[in-house]
Amino acid sequence: MTILLTGFSGNVGPEIARQLAPHRVLALVRDVRRAPRLDGVTLIEGSLESLPMAVRGEVEAIVHGAATVAFKLPLDELRRTNVDGTAALIEFARGCTRLKRFIHVSTVCVCGDRTGEIPEAAMTEPRHFVNPYEQSKWEAESLVLGSALPVEIVRLAIVAGSERDGSVRRPGALHHALHWLFRGLIPMIPGCAESRVDLISTEFAAGVISALVRAAAEPGRIVHASAGVAGPRLAELLDFFADFFARHHRGWASGAVSRPDIVDRETFALFEKSVKQSGDLLFQRVCDDARSFLPMLLYPRTMMTSLARAVPLADWRALAGSVAARLIETDWNRKSKCHVPA
Repeated sequence: MTILLTGFSGNVGPEIARQLAPHRVLALVRDVRRAPRLDGVTLIEGSLESLPMAVRGEVEAIVHGAATVAFKLPLDELRRTNVDGTAALIEFARGCTRLKRFIHVSTVCVCGDRTGEIPEAAMTEPRHFVNPYEQSKWEAESLVLGSALPVEIVRLAIVAGSERDGSVRRPGALHHALHWLFRGLIPMIPGCAESRVDLISTEFAAGVISALVRAAAEPGRIVHASAGVAGPRLAELLDFFADFFARHHRGWASGAVSRPDIVDRETFALFEKSVKQSGDLLFQRVCDDARSFLPMLLYPRTMMTSLARAVPLADWRALAGSVAARLIETDWNRKSKCHVPA
C-alpha cells in the first residue's frame, strides 16, 4: 500500500514511517535537504498549504500527523495548521481515487476539562479547554469526522521520548517542565495527587498507529494511544523524579531543592500573581510554561484503550528515567543534535 505521511519531521514521524514498513511511504516535508532519511521512505517536498497533486493517483492511505503543538500560541495561529491545514488535506484526499483510509493523529487533550474514564468516541465540546492547542485539535477532529471520508482517529497521550535510548527529537511542554523542575524553579504544581500523567514512548505511539494501519478499516473508529491505568499518578511521578534528580544534581541530593507541592488552581493563581508583581523575568517564563501545560493535571482521568493493549508498553519508570537522563546528558538537546537511527 502507498501511504502519504504528514508530520514526518516531527517527534513521532520517523518512527511511524519505520513501523509502516513494508508499505511504501511518501513523506511530506517542507525541505527535503533538512529532512531525516530512512530506507523505504520517499521524501515529497510540499506542505499542507501546497500539497503534491502529482501523487494523488498513487495514494491509498493517508496518515496525517502534522500539527503545531506549541501550547502557548494564540488560537488563530494554531488553527492555521491544525484546522485549516487539515481542511486542505481533506480536499486533497477527496481527489485521491485509490484512497482506502484516512488516519488522523490527534491528542487525548481534546477532552479538555473532562474527568473520569474517557471513552474512545467522538467528543462533544468540553466546558473548558486548558489551552488553545486542545481546542484547535478538537476542531480538527470535528472536521475530519464530518468529512464523509473513511476516517479513523488515533489520540496520542504525552509522548515522552524514545524507550530505546531516551532521545527526544524536539523538546516539548513536558520537557520544558522537567527542565525547570530539575533546576528547582517549580515550587508548586497545579493538579491533583491522583491525576494520571499519561506517558508513552515514541515507539508505542507509532506502534498503535501502525497497528491501526494493519487492522481492517473501520471508518469512524477512534483509538487511544495511551498508557491507561498503567500511567503513574502525579504524586508518584514527582517522587520518582525527586529520587532520580538527587543522583544527578547536588541541590536535590543535599535537600536544597525539594519536590514541589501539589496545589489547587487558586493557590497556583496566587503564586503567579506574586511572580508577576516581583518582576522576575525568569520566574515569569517558568509560570508561562507551567500555565500552558500543567493545569491539565487538575482534571483526573483515565483514557480507555482497546487496540493499544495489543502494543507493548514500556514501564513508565524506565521510560521517564531514560528520557530524563538523556535530557540531562545533552543539556536538553543543546549539546548534541538528536539523529534518526538507521
